[in-house]
Amino acid sequence: MLHIPDPLTRRGASRREWLRLGGLGLLGLTLPTVLRAQPTTKRPKSVVLFILHGGPSQLDIWDMKPAVPPEIRGEFRPISTSVPGVQITEHLPRLAKLAHRFTIVRSMTHTSLFHNSATYYVTTGQPPLRDLIAFTPTENDFPHLGAQVAYGLKKQGDVPTAVSLPDPVSDGPYTTPGQNGGFLGAACSPFQVRGDPNDPHFSVEGLGADCEPERFQARKTLLQRIDETLGRLGDSHAYAQMDQFQKRALALLTSDRVRQAFELSRESAALRESYGRHKYGQSLLLARRLIEAGVRLVTVYWGGKVNNPNPFWDTHFKNNPRLKEELLPPFDQCFSALLEDLHSRGLLRDTLVVCMGEFGRTPRFGQNTGNGVDSTGRDHWSQCYSLVLAGGEVDGGRVLGRSDHIAAYPADSPFVPQDLTTTLLHHVGVNPEQRIRDGFGRSMPLGIGRYCRDFFG
Repeated sequence: MLHIPDPLTRRGASRREWLRLGGLGLLGLTLPTVLRAQPTTKRPKSVVLFILHGGPSQLDIWDMKPAVPPEIRGEFRPISTSVPGVQITEHLPRLAKLAHRFTIVRSMTHTSLFHNSATYYVTTGQPPLRDLIAFTPTENDFPHLGAQVAYGLKKQGDVPTAVSLPDPVSDGPYTTPGQNGGFLGAACSPFQVRGDPNDPHFSVEGLGADCEPERFQARKTLLQRIDETLGRLGDSHAYAQMDQFQKRALALLTSDRVRQAFELSRESAALRESYGRHKYGQSLLLARRLIEAGVRLVTVYWGGKVNNPNPFWDTHFKNNPRLKEELLPPFDQCFSALLEDLHSRGLLRDTLVVCMGEFGRTPRFGQNTGNGVDSTGRDHWSQCYSLVLAGGEVDGGRVLGRSDHIAAYPADSPFVPQDLTTTLLHHVGVNPEQRIRDGFGRSMPLGIGRYCRDFFG
């Protein structure tokens, strides 16, 4: 084994040590050559999905049309960005300065007009069987992208493959499908974190400081004894899934690495302030910590129940004031902070960040697509909407795809949700063509879309 004297210690190198180093030089193995020959640890590829649940307006944010009539363009003005010729809304000044780090895709499209079915589509990459408000989870659902990654990577260890936070999303009383393991079961489901990371008393259930490792080790021993005494209760698929789920839960609960990743108090006050001291700012900071700890896919939902009084992106009424006063300023702060933080830590090279809603908004104010709207709002619109990509192999400073003159339909290069999810699987090292059996026993590939090389320039 090669031993190199530490130049920071006071102990001088022995004659034998210097001869050994000199001998390496005679063999042509100079120190730079030796260092280059050492195996390097390369970070695995990861993804942050930032879901603006409710459906942000493409016309008021990423795909503005200043030359069209006011009932289409609205009152917001476009501003220049760090990329010549690329403009976005005036209410995103921080992100405008970072446009060289991200790509805007202006030609996303699908046909689902309700929150639950559209969210299912964009988080699983599978068209929903039905498009209606009361579209709720079943055990036959296609799994969330994080569950697909967990299945494809078959990763073992104490760090979860996928995490979702800070709250599950729903449309009123109807929980949105596509947020869990679906027919892959609980063993692959993203680890769910609930609550407000900005709350000073925020903690992840089961990972608090009062949860002693010895306590969980005792539980593990007890479970092993029960298994040994009773034997396998049959070879059912459900029992096998429960066994995997128990092992995964115990690994998480006894892992210092996982526990520390959730401790936002380890970050400086200045960094926490830069993200914004609100639920979604601190959720994005937590996402960065989880990626740094080895989580492969983190989903941050800016949402909850879309019809509650909180500031979500479903702007049927008062579209302009809600965007201007409640939504865009905190979004501008936290999303720009995430991109800058990932870049400064060298994490953006391997982390693909996707910011999107489940659809966009109608081209005209007051245009009713069946979900209710008045003259101050925009209704649901899925035929054309925008998303943002950054990091990974994405070349920043680009606009990909083009909408028509009122951002109602793609004018060229249309992309559908399954194209995105298939590309994300490829990014993290999962073969999209890997076949699985769905809840009905049918053999199908994980990803049914096309790999979009265009996303990466």
